[in-house]
Amino acid sequence: MHEKSKPKLALWIRCLIGVLTLGVSAQTSGAGQSSGAEAIVDSLQKNYDATVDFVADFQQETEVKTLNRTLKASGKLYFKRPGKMLWRYAEPKGQFVIADGKYLYFYQPDQNQVIKSPLKNAFRGDIPLSFLLGLGNLKKDFSATLKASDENHNILRLEPKGEAGGYSEILLGVSKSSSDIVWLSVRDAVGNLTTLRFSNMQKGAEVKDSLFQVQIPSGADIVELGQ
Repeated sequence: MHEKSKPKLALWIRCLIGVLTLGVSAQTSGAGQSSGAEAIVDSLQKNYDATVDFVADFQQETEVKTLNRTLKASGKLYFKRPGKMLWRYAEPKGQFVIADGKYLYFYQPDQNQVIKSPLKNAFRGDIPLSFLLGLGNLKKDFSATLKASDENHNILRLEPKGEAGGYSEILLGVSKSSSDIVWLSVRDAVGNLTTLRFSNMQKGAEVKDSLFQVQIPSGADIVELGQ
């Protein structure tokens, strides 16, 4: 596996974990703001439980500290419970990530390479797998406080407990009107900052299972991890 592939895959997985776990894996703590944070977390939980599938546009920006550069990406996200996801990138053109409920596939057009890993092995062991697969409701990984609030959004600060996910800070923007995640910002333990913004979200889009059937690009190398 090329060394260049490792940071790209790690950064993407970090974002994915953030998107799929922040809504339901936070426990509130601290005085003063905990009650406000608790209500927001409860609203997120209720919202997620009622969502079978959704489609949304995304904008992704990653400040890579070790490279002293910013990587930008954009595309469309499809999600269907349990455990099916597709990140279809418009930029970098042709890049995609698919989880079909069993395996995770990450295609890098610049290397014509597909990285394949069992879904259960694609994430750190301390991330609740049952929630990633849409099977559980786990509240043990983060402490949440209400950092700020304006007319349209609440901003939560999530503090990882122990070594959960390798994060140093997570900020989450939540719509007051819909209880949707509008944006999230994740800073990892070495200082890389990834921000994801979502727009044009459509819930109950009746996303078909066939969308998550992997089509390996012609001539692409397949690198299998964790088999």
